[in-house]
Amino acid sequence: MAITPQQFFSKNMKWIVLILFILLLFKTIQSCNRETFLDISSKTYIVQIDSLKKQTQIYHDSIKQLNFNLKIADRLTSAANERANAVQSTAEKIKANTTITVKGVEKN
Repeated sequence: MAITPQQFFSKNMKWIVLILFILLLFKTIQSCNRETFLDISSKTYIVQIDSLKKQTQIYHDSIKQLNFNLKIADRLTSAANERANAVQSTAEKIKANTTITVKGVEKN
């Protein structure tokens, strides 16, 4: 004799409810674990992003400092070149206005 679906459900209702409750409990635990994992991952990524932002700021500050030092060195070089040109110009003027005579040299 075949059992009808109504008889099957009425006979096994306790087991069906128990299985559904266990599945619900399992899914709830799985969801909580996933949320906890995502929170931990999010915090880890936030820490890494903050660290990278700090490093980037440090690099930008270093670049600014090096550019400033480069400008100073360029201006010092220009000033040194101007002084060297002035000294060379003065030396050429002195040379042009000076005659050298050597005593004791006879011309035939």
